[in-house]
Amino acid sequence: MIAAAPMLRPARHETAEPRPPSRIRRPADRSERLARILSTDAMHAGCLVALEVEDMTPWFSATFSGVVVTLTLTAPHDPALSAWLAELLERDIPMGRDIVADLAIEPMDGAWRLRALLCLDAAHG
Repeated sequence: MIAAAPMLRPARHETAEPRPPSRIRRPADRSERLARILSTDAMHAGCLVALEVEDMTPWFSATFSGVVVTLTLTAPHDPALSAWLAELLERDIPMGRDIVADLAIEPMDGAWRLRALLCLDAAHG
């Protein structure tokens, strides 16, 4: 008869100092980050724009979660701005853990409204 080996419990490691809480991403950070990224991209295209976060609404589907960010863009109207706005709809916008899944641009009186669907990239987040 073979005797069964006793089950060993994994050692519990105690630390001298408690671990700091993990960094929590506040949803507002995502909208402000999008505004900064778009402002920088516009600047590289020769456009000086001002982007203001108007609204951020949680969004969910059966397989994804994210937010819809609404921004107001104001800028002097010139050919560089028109070209940048036209290219923006086809451009991949690097957002780290977020993916810009959809982007819409609506003209308003003297400004533009941008609506972006940001989905969390679970594979890289």
